[in-house]
Amino acid sequence: MEIEAKFILPDVVTFQRMQAANHINDFTLSAHQIQQVHDTYLDTEERLILAGGYSCRCRETESEVLITVKELGKATGAIHRRKELEISLPAYAPPSEWPNCPTRNLILQLTAEAPLLPLFDLQQTRVYRRMTQEGLLVAQLSLDNVHIASGNRKQRYFELEIELASQGTQDNLTEIASYLQEKWGLAPEPRSKFERAMAFISENAPGGNLLTAQEHAICVQLAKRDDLYGRRARGLLMLDTGATQDEIAKNITRTPRTIRRWQAAFQQKRLSVFPIRILRETISTPAAILPEMPNDQHSQPESEIPLPPQIEAQSLKTLLERYLVDISHARAVADHALALFDHLNAYHNLTPERRPLVETAALLHNIGLVSDPEKHHTVGRDILLANPPEELNAEERLIVALTTYLHRKQMTYKKVDKKTSKPAFSDLSKKARGEALTLAALVRLADGLDYSQSQSSMLGQVIEKDGLLDFKVVGPYADTDAAQAQKKSDLWHLLFKTNLKFSPIQPASELPLPAGEEQTAKVEHEPLPEELPTHPGLSADDTMAEAARKIFEYHFQHMLYHEPGTREGKDIDELHNMRVATRRMRAAFRVFGDHLNMEYLKSILKDLRRTGRKLGTVRDLDVFWEKTQRYLNTLPTEQQNDLAPLQEVWAGEREEAREELLAYLDGDGYAQFKERFAKILQTDEVWSHTTITSKGKAIPHYLRHVVPIIIYKCMANVLAYDEWVTKPNTPLKQLHQLRIEGKQLRYALEFFEEVLSPQAGDMIQQMKKLQDHLGDMQDAVVASELLRDFLTWGTWGRAKDQKKTKSQEPILAPGVATYLADRQVSLYQQLRTFFEVWAYFQSVKFKQLGAAVIETL
Repeated sequence: MEIEAKFILPDVVTFQRMQAANHINDFTLSAHQIQQVHDTYLDTEERLILAGGYSCRCRETESEVLITVKELGKATGAIHRRKELEISLPAYAPPSEWPNCPTRNLILQLTAEAPLLPLFDLQQTRVYRRMTQEGLLVAQLSLDNVHIASGNRKQRYFELEIELASQGTQDNLTEIASYLQEKWGLAPEPRSKFERAMAFISENAPGGNLLTAQEHAICVQLAKRDDLYGRRARGLLMLDTGATQDEIAKNITRTPRTIRRWQAAFQQKRLSVFPIRILRETISTPAAILPEMPNDQHSQPESEIPLPPQIEAQSLKTLLERYLVDISHARAVADHALALFDHLNAYHNLTPERRPLVETAALLHNIGLVSDPEKHHTVGRDILLANPPEELNAEERLIVALTTYLHRKQMTYKKVDKKTSKPAFSDLSKKARGEALTLAALVRLADGLDYSQSQSSMLGQVIEKDGLLDFKVVGPYADTDAAQAQKKSDLWHLLFKTNLKFSPIQPASELPLPAGEEQTAKVEHEPLPEELPTHPGLSADDTMAEAARKIFEYHFQHMLYHEPGTREGKDIDELHNMRVATRRMRAAFRVFGDHLNMEYLKSILKDLRRTGRKLGTVRDLDVFWEKTQRYLNTLPTEQQNDLAPLQEVWAGEREEAREELLAYLDGDGYAQFKERFAKILQTDEVWSHTTITSKGKAIPHYLRHVVPIIIYKCMANVLAYDEWVTKPNTPLKQLHQLRIEGKQLRYALEFFEEVLSPQAGDMIQQMKKLQDHLGDMQDAVVASELLRDFLTWGTWGRAKDQKKTKSQEPILAPGVATYLADRQVSLYQQLRTFFEVWAYFQSVKFKQLGAAVIETL
């Protein structure tokens, strides 16, 4: 790891003053030595090293050839921290001929053994001076007079580097950097010499309108993909060359609106518009190519880059997105922290009002991981001090930053005192520091409980005995996570007398465990059968928990089976079927909820809701146009294009929704959800349930005992709307709620159809009739709203800036207005004929059918 401070020297006079100085603050400068340095930077033809987030420098001297590989983009103000690997060779040779070492391995991984070619040469006159304090070599100071040429263009600049030596500390370097800014007025240089040279060379190169050199190299690799991300990368590359949005849209078969959206999103998020999973698949070194943090070098003058950074509050959502926080792990840690907060309520010093702060601190604990995995607790602290969550007050912001700083490394009294005494936290009161320590203790424990990064370990029973709290940890990686939670309980034990113990009660999985904190455990799914089962395989003698497991497994298989077709996008029924599977599983939580251990399954329900929303957005758009197309088919040929303006807006909206869906399906969160759910379905402990109360009262739990109650309850929920929907002018909202309850009855009948009497099929058909009628009604309501919004703003849905718009030119689309009238007529007809459908549910036949359905139980 190379740690150095870099500054711009504005002119030769400053260069000479620095060369003549004897001291910098309390640090003594040695006599200078001058060296002429010639560097050649190397890369492949496609710049694969740059795409991977590194530079490769070849420096020839009289006695050796020194190859140095440096990581890019790790500067905070003047301070640069970056991985650096070197190898010394007697003469230059291709990487495949280098001795086996980390430098060789990294270059071969980055380049896939493609030949290295010269990128550019850099000449510099370097003045070396040692910096000492009380006899210790603290740093190496270098004054560099740099020359670079590109064609007929030449550039010369002066730069100061202060590289930390083995006897120096980071506090020394911070002190030196602050002194040079305050007393010498020097501006930090956030870029490496390589980055400055690439920027200079790119000035006359074609392109450069949008992408940095590294972004360009990464997009070149992404553009080889034959999917959405490849098209997006090709679009960005064309934007970079100055192509118009219309030209790009035609080239990659997308709408100009989509190209505008891609450009705006990239300008805001940079490479974060691509899922990390896709970047990892495309580039050889995932740690290096994680997207640059939103970089201000495109717009911020060098002289305005402060050290330390100015405080700029940001929303929690923005922080999580900007610093690429692993949301699945963060959410798991937050859930564990909240559970521990509740379990340990009698012991810690936090009031219930601090519960949201515990959650926020847990969500942000790993915010520095992408920026610097080795020191992510320190970098995370600095990020939160510079960019605190805007939802928090001043004291809470410091508490969260301190919690992040304390969440890693072993804790002792001395370390705690040293860390909490840092100047950055001097404004915290004694009480607030105590609260921060307690928060940190809880977050440390919670982080340990997801050490496997599998989000599968859960807290089970808590046993208190003789001053010891024994937390039972359940899950396939319980051994690993419980051991790490125990290890990270050190801070809790320093603060409180209560001893904590974390005991696994499920044998650890024999799957390979991760080597470190940042690795994600993987679970292989069972291969999908060529033909899906037609029924879950229920028996009347199954317990409710056993039946739930079978039903979840059945629909989970269906979800996975239809995922490839959903991704491909050629058959919209594939997406429909995948969405149906997720909706059935969500409905199962409602039907089986009283018989499920939600402590294990609540995260699965959240992920199912999230997956359902992503699928539902696209599906709703498909349904809208299916019905619109049926309307168009009734029109004369000359009117077939009357809805062309609406179709263009709809197509852009669907394109955007599908992109968001694919990004979600390609994300780590969805992959981890599938892995976690597959493992939970294999874990027997999750599906066991108490069958008798603490007072000895038996709990009904077999299907033959419970299903009749469920069916009758669902019927009652439907019939409860009779007094509302039979009144004149029934509110559409009430009819929509009736549709939801009707779905629940239908789902319950379908779940248990195997154990019900044959009449269950008849009842399901009756429920479908009701659901279809109410569904058409709701579709007409939604369509009317969307068509009205289009005629008002010309957009899909309500215009985002409608409140700022004082007046709006009317949208001239008579075909759309006619279609709106048609939808209104359809809605009126559905309302008028609803009572004909509802009459059956008021009849004795419906109740008799309900009784017949359950008679076999």
